[in-house]
Amino acid sequence: MLADGGSCEPSAPIASPEPERPPRAVCRAQKLPVLQLQAPSACFLDRTERHASFRGSLRLAQPDRRQQTPVRPHLRGGRSVRTRGWPLLDCSSTKIYDPCCPFDRTMSVTIVLFYTFVTLFMFLSYNPKPKKIIESIRSFLLHLLQLNGGGADGSHHSSASCNATNHGPEDEGDDEGERVPQVKSIWEIPGPRRLPLIGTKWLYFTGRQRYSKVHEAFLDLHRRYGKIVLDVDTVPIVNLFDRSDMEKVLKYPSRYPFRPPTEIIEVYRRSRPDRFGVTNLINAQGDKWHELRLKLTSGITSRRILQSFIPSVNEICDDFVDLVRRQRAEDGTIRNFQDIANSVGLEIICCLVLGRRMGYLTTDRRNEKFIRLAEAVKESFVHISKSYYGFKLWKYVPTRLYRNFVRCEEIIYDTIAEIVYEALEEEQLNCPDNDVKHIFISILQTEGLDTKEKISGIIDLITSAIETLSNTLSFLLHNLSQSVEHQRAIAHEFSHCAKSITNDDLVSASFTKACIQESYRISPTTPCLARILEEDFQLSGYHLQAGTLVLCHTRVACQSEDNFHQADRFLPERWLDQHDENQNVVYKRQEPGAPIVLPFGIGRRMCPGQKIVDIELTLLVAKIFQNFEIEYRSPLDTQFQFLLAPRTPIEIRFRDRQ
Repeated sequence: MLADGGSCEPSAPIASPEPERPPRAVCRAQKLPVLQLQAPSACFLDRTERHASFRGSLRLAQPDRRQQTPVRPHLRGGRSVRTRGWPLLDCSSTKIYDPCCPFDRTMSVTIVLFYTFVTLFMFLSYNPKPKKIIESIRSFLLHLLQLNGGGADGSHHSSASCNATNHGPEDEGDDEGERVPQVKSIWEIPGPRRLPLIGTKWLYFTGRQRYSKVHEAFLDLHRRYGKIVLDVDTVPIVNLFDRSDMEKVLKYPSRYPFRPPTEIIEVYRRSRPDRFGVTNLINAQGDKWHELRLKLTSGITSRRILQSFIPSVNEICDDFVDLVRRQRAEDGTIRNFQDIANSVGLEIICCLVLGRRMGYLTTDRRNEKFIRLAEAVKESFVHISKSYYGFKLWKYVPTRLYRNFVRCEEIIYDTIAEIVYEALEEEQLNCPDNDVKHIFISILQTEGLDTKEKISGIIDLITSAIETLSNTLSFLLHNLSQSVEHQRAIAHEFSHCAKSITNDDLVSASFTKACIQESYRISPTTPCLARILEEDFQLSGYHLQAGTLVLCHTRVACQSEDNFHQADRFLPERWLDQHDENQNVVYKRQEPGAPIVLPFGIGRRMCPGQKIVDIELTLLVAKIFQNFEIEYRSPLDTQFQFLLAPRTPIEIRFRDRQ
């Protein structure tokens, strides 16, 4: 009889012949968890005793990556020994598996059926590395037999059910060897209790967490379990909260970084081959992603083109100020600021990409086409965020979530495609290279891409820019509304600019850029960055294999006192050089977390719109505080909509600056 903390040693030594070697099938499965039979030698002597001996100890062990030979159990003198270089097994904590027990038989059948279902599920699902995922799922299923239960809070901290000390090959007859510490596997990472089929998503099914507040759920996981947390959906997901771990992953010198695809977009676009090409910039990987990135986004990343675009942005920002004056109430309040923020975002990106003004800011009449587009973009992001959770039945049947997403995507495509084709009819193909219209024309004239890929690329650029600028501007104005002094400092920085703001003015606006950077830190629109590991990593003492999905939670890290001094306060001064009375640089505050302020990502996968967003924000903030002092009239509540967004409506009071 074996219980927790008991011993598996027999009461008297039993002599036995040399047991047979493990079959070759076991040897070929070196990289997968294997079932290993450790039976008393009496099972070879008498057929009638085989049943009792088989009820000995059937245990489960996770293999060591450095040990390439299967375990060969052997009992000699009532104790576990190592023979001919085989590992020494300590069975003091071995769990019992009884094939005759109804509970054990039910557990075995459940595991087999579950493994079969999930394997078929993953084969039918889209993922760039299904083999790695299936291996991880199989490892997790076998690991279920080892679980000893969790704490009162439902947490689970994995531990090996049978400690094995692996030794390298040594001379025959040598029973002593140097112990090698066992590397912690992904399943030993702490995290919420994992259940069959749903993993850790029971937190959302039971109402303990909400999809719209997933960013707060991650913060709660960090507080409960520490700097690395395991989350399980259909695959294991490792959440990183430690700055050094995130820097290792994000600074990995990859030529083409792998990022998990947005599956619901992939499923929808595969269903519409009449509109979309084989792949797209959002979900492409490897060489194809590099080709699309180079040919579709070179215009909005060109410094020369962006500098020539600054006068047009000046005009749009002046129209934005006039629109605020016309639409504010008698007390100066704009009741739904998100509407005009979306308007200015669409006006700027259409002017940049299509080379024409749309006129959304110069009239007080509601443009129903644009209002419908803005609502569709917002709803689309909400449906994308919901698609990450649950059983994902929308992959196989048109669920309500999928139908609503398709409806939004159809509106987005029809509206923007109409704008694109109208611009195409008016456009002359011989525009000069220094004209902002060159971006639109260069995409359409690009060789090597299908027309559907070009049109969908333009639609993706416009769609992303609308919501990104609107949310970022709302967060920035909320942070600046807390201090009148910060508003005055920005106004003073551009006081010499009578009408138009030039590129030199933008470069020298150090305080305004510091305010934008601090808003990126404390209120980012992207709470985390996802990566698929391209090689094995050691993170926080755990071994993660290539193909593992990790989430780098930069938002949580940026709001930690370990990385920033007074992390909960909006302090633009932390990004500025400190000067003495002679304007000599004395020092610059060194913030250890500065490298992880990454609102647009990092490396080759960085958002191509970072430069244009920085120009838009700087000019908008300069124009706003040249003319107004602002005050938030409503509390700011955030929700997860694929990006972090303020919960609307937002009320802001704009008072004329004296």
